[in-house]
Amino acid sequence: MNSLVIAIVVILLSFIAPLWLLHLRAVNPNDTSVATPSLTPAKLMWLIPTMITLTLLLVTLTVYVQIGRFADWDKGYVDENIDYLIAADINKNAKAVSETPHDKIALLKLAHAYAEGGLYAQSVETLDKLLAIESDAEVLGMKANALYYRDGRDMSLEVSIILSQALAIDPNEIQSLLLMATHAYLNKEFQQAIAYWQQLLDSNNPNVNRASINRAILKAEQSQANRTVTASE
Repeated sequence: MNSLVIAIVVILLSFIAPLWLLHLRAVNPNDTSVATPSLTPAKLMWLIPTMITLTLLLVTLTVYVQIGRFADWDKGYVDENIDYLIAADINKNAKAVSETPHDKIALLKLAHAYAEGGLYAQSVETLDKLLAIESDAEVLGMKANALYYRDGRDMSLEVSIILSQALAIDPNEIQSLLLMATHAYLNKEFQQAIAYWQQLLDSNNPNVNRASINRAILKAEQSQANRTVTASE
């Protein structure tokens, strides 16, 4: 049985069962624990709990029909709707860019907002406008990431060329090295991923999240060790 059904039944019973238990005690003349409402007509005594029960069921079903997903409530899925805060950020930065089309900061913020919202194609277009003003290693790294995720995590020739351009300007560009490390890890090239992460640690760049990278390295080392053990068995 679907676990959602069980949850609904349990919650409803937790409300309905006590109600009927109290009612049955009230109408049972042999039970003196609850005073018998002698002034209440017999039919009304049964009507009240019945109506309350039906109301609870009706409200539950109505809410479920409006917002429920019986078949997929416990299945993971990609939410294609942009969070309203991100959407507001995109609109704000898009307005700023429309007012000052050549403002590098405004373009950078808009490209970042698009990427945060999963709108990688729009992020690439915005970064191209920024690169037309000035070629920058960080912007190239951002574009490589946007292209990579736009195309479903594909390390295409275009992405590789942009990464090479970024690293030619700055060999320790953070976004580029993180992307290459992530791609290597996803393809089970653990040693190569560790090398990219270690390069970031050795760069002494204050913007590098060292705690996060150290955890990633430990995870990659463990994955590599597990694969070695499996291969030797």
